[in-house]
Amino acid sequence: MSEKKLSRRLFLQGISLASAAAILAACAPKATEAPKAEEPTKETAEEKPTTPPAAEGAPIAFLCRTDIKGAYAADKAVEEWNKNFASQIKLDEPPQGDIVTKIQSAQAAGDLVWDGYSVMEMPWSTVEWVKRGIISPLDDFIAASKIPNADKVVPGIIPTIKESVSFEGKQYGIPGNVGSVALAWFWEPLRAAGYEKQPETWDEVYDASKKIKQKYPDLTPFSYAIITLCLHFSMIWGATDEPYDEEGIVDIRGEASLNALEWMRKMVEEELMPGTDADQFGNWLKGGIAIISSFDVAGTMAQQTFGMDKAETGINFFPTKDSTHAGTPFWINNSVLLNKAKNPQGMVDFFLWWFGPDNKTTGKQITEVAAKPCYTYTYEEFVKGKPEFEWEQKGIDLVAKSKWFPVNTTWGIVHPKTIPYLQKLLDVSQEFSRDIAATEMQACYDEIKDELSKQKF
Repeated sequence: MSEKKLSRRLFLQGISLASAAAILAACAPKATEAPKAEEPTKETAEEKPTTPPAAEGAPIAFLCRTDIKGAYAADKAVEEWNKNFASQIKLDEPPQGDIVTKIQSAQAAGDLVWDGYSVMEMPWSTVEWVKRGIISPLDDFIAASKIPNADKVVPGIIPTIKESVSFEGKQYGIPGNVGSVALAWFWEPLRAAGYEKQPETWDEVYDASKKIKQKYPDLTPFSYAIITLCLHFSMIWGATDEPYDEEGIVDIRGEASLNALEWMRKMVEEELMPGTDADQFGNWLKGGIAIISSFDVAGTMAQQTFGMDKAETGINFFPTKDSTHAGTPFWINNSVLLNKAKNPQGMVDFFLWWFGPDNKTTGKQITEVAAKPCYTYTYEEFVKGKPEFEWEQKGIDLVAKSKWFPVNTTWGIVHPKTIPYLQKLLDVSQEFSRDIAATEMQACYDEIKDELSKQKF
């Protein structure tokens, strides 16, 4: 197996686990888990960083997640940088344990050894990382950078992605690639159901699932990776222009939510999909599911296992073909500047060079291995017109029209609080009606609001 294919396989495995882990990690009450000694106060956590000029030849310490090191070819990028710039980069991989706590402990003790980190998922963790004083805003360092064409990087970011990596008017992430919810499928059962392209609507997914059940009784016709993000919430995104309410909470009480719940319940009652997401992604990877709504790596992971012509990746699905409404939920893998970095300008300079328009090697690498880059100039050069990357173009076209998650602290509460209510509503031993669904979603919403009132941030 080639190095590039191996890197892609390892990245797909890592990013699927990391995506799920990020969702679960965002649900923990981390605000109370920060080190108690020398915790940043509100004033120090939000202290504006200074922007010293880059010290010529000053070292840069860069911490990079192992799977990202391969997917983004970080080691090769560092090697190339070190050949051409006086400031030499030392590349480290995260030590075992909770890296966020280790970083903040080092910051509190004044012995932080790293300047930057890749990757942090945004926007779910942004507020917490900012308020805890873990990361610094990038704007001043971007403006001060002397890297050629550094001023082209931010304007090149897909606008909806730029919104997702910003908070209170400041940019906190240099995006690498974007993940989103999308359908994936195996071609054999889908074609047997009479489809030569992705089922685009709720009705078409239902129709295809019914026909697949008849022709392939051993397969699960339809499933999902995570019942909230990858089904209920993605259906809300696809069914309304405003997927969250005035409080910045996913609108689980609205018409789109109730319509989605009725569809989901019908699918479970007719044994076309399971009522729980327990090990569904694992079943997909074994070839046991025909169609899945998942992180957008699902299709490419199946291709790596079963063959490029056996599976495919699409986009979200919608009530009708007339509108994509709020599009699809998406999240971004970012490189971030650590607060109290010794060489902040040097670190940001590297990020701008790494993902900038002149670095063709990185653009090509992310297109072919990580997938779904975040910059218009990368799509113009490496994606457009290339059939093998058509799914990436379709995916980013939808992300560019999608509603981004509010950059707030609701996600870590909304996701876990909603799961048991969804499982109850999909339990066929329990009575179900639209009114019952509305009552349950209101009860869930009340729990969410109560929990939010206790948040530290």
